[in-house]
Amino acid sequence: MASRADWSILRGTLVVFVLALAVSAAMVTASYYFRQNMEREYQAHHAEFREASRKYLAVDDEERIIAEYFPEFRRLYEHGLLGRERRLSWLETLRRASDDIGLKQVAYKLDAQREAKADFALKLGNYHLYASTMSLNLALLHEGDLLRLLHALDGHALGQYTLRRCSLKRSGATLDLSAAAANLNADCVLDWWTINLSGERGLKL
Repeated sequence: MASRADWSILRGTLVVFVLALAVSAAMVTASYYFRQNMEREYQAHHAEFREASRKYLAVDDEERIIAEYFPEFRRLYEHGLLGRERRLSWLETLRRASDDIGLKQVAYKLDAQREAKADFALKLGNYHLYASTMSLNLALLHEGDLLRLLHALDGHALGQYTLRRCSLKRSGATLDLSAAAANLNADCVLDWWTINLSGERGLKL
């Protein structure tokens, strides 16, 4: 009789223990999955934060680069080295300078623009280097007229050129120092340089 009473008391205790054990196991399992979900959510939010920070820093760096280099970029554009070629400026400067110097003959030929390659390593990115060849035939009083003409092109024409070659020949057997004389004949070839985007994407500011 006593053993039956003891078992009934023990059975109730065992039931409570098993239920507590089951609840504990359920809580441990739930806490594990909750932790896993929270870890995944944290990683996702952290990745979003890193990406947002990267984009913010990239924008900040771009703004710094623009602020630092854009004034020089605009200066090169306004002076004709960047963007479309400035043929009208070249020809107007040539005519005006020849009139100021008093050259008796100025004949020129300006070839079509072509894509060119520099003689040295030049990293241009999406840009291309272009050249336009100008041939000049000049009647000069003396060689100083040629230097004055080139100086005028340097100072007033929009763009950058290099003098590829230039030859001088005497026009007559005797030297005539009168203002109307043409003692020398000059044949020169210039290359006008331009850096621009290719095709219809031409640079515009």
